[in-house]
Amino acid sequence: MVLIDNTVLSNFAKVNRLDLLKRAFEKLYVTEQVLEEFKLGIERGVLPNISLDFEVLKLEGEEIELYNSLRAKLGKGEASCLAIAKNRNMKFLTDDSDARKAANILGIPVSGTIGVLVRCIERNIISKEEGNKILKEMIAKGFYSPISDLDEIV
Repeated sequence: MVLIDNTVLSNFAKVNRLDLLKRAFEKLYVTEQVLEEFKLGIERGVLPNISLDFEVLKLEGEEIELYNSLRAKLGKGEASCLAIAKNRNMKFLTDDSDARKAANILGIPVSGTIGVLVRCIERNIISKEEGNKILKEMIAKGFYSPISDLDEIV
């Protein structure tokens, strides 16, 4: 079970490849807060007007306390994902460096856009060439990638 925050979601949405997220992982979820951030991006014209058909999770019980404490340093989407991922033993996909640091402190397995592309290549969902093409398109559309070519890690 994997929770996706808006950074990773946006990267795949901008290049019209949400299908890769669904093919790379069996069960994908977003939080209400991530959905809200995504819809705001559509309203602002920075994200394509597409509907997300991921299951939406709601903060419950003790997750609300953790969410509120994480909000001091993180956005709503990242904080909600971390609170739920910690409580429900889920993996978390984000490219936000502060959220990744918090995930490591909380013991939450974390990956991001590059990790998803690598997973797609390893599972023969896409070729390395296609992965590089997608990565370059993401970078052209605003993704601040730590690498410019998947050959550096695959």
